[in-house]
Amino acid sequence: MFHYEHRVQFYETDLMGIVHHSNYLRFFEEARVAWAHAKGLIDYQRPESAAHFAVLSTQVKHLRPALFGDLLKVQVQARREGIRVIFEYRILRDDVVLAVGESRHAPLGKDLKPIRLPEAMKTALEKESWTETWLSNS
Repeated sequence: MFHYEHRVQFYETDLMGIVHHSNYLRFFEEARVAWAHAKGLIDYQRPESAAHFAVLSTQVKHLRPALFGDLLKVQVQARREGIRVIFEYRILRDDVVLAVGESRHAPLGKDLKPIRLPEAMKTALEKESWTETWLSNS
């Protein structure tokens, strides 16, 4: 499981100092890109890459509010389902779960048509440990 930290900024909050719901997907994206960096897969995030990962779907379940100044820990786990890659996320403040979510992705070639999962991604996903399904357990 991969861990990423994010300090909530003022511009990410509403007038009550609560993180606006739209920012949770941004936090997931930041954590997923950090995961790709850590796994040596960041090339798939670059425009000139031979393969890109299109977002097929996203889901967020909000459990408790994140607040201005909070240090959030975003946990990421990934697995393969055919050519799709599923990421699950859990956002915590201290040990309290604030939100859980998921994003599903598929590899596309430069012509934006589906392609086989690149070998480097397959290898990285085979090494991943999937602990539990957070979204359905919340």
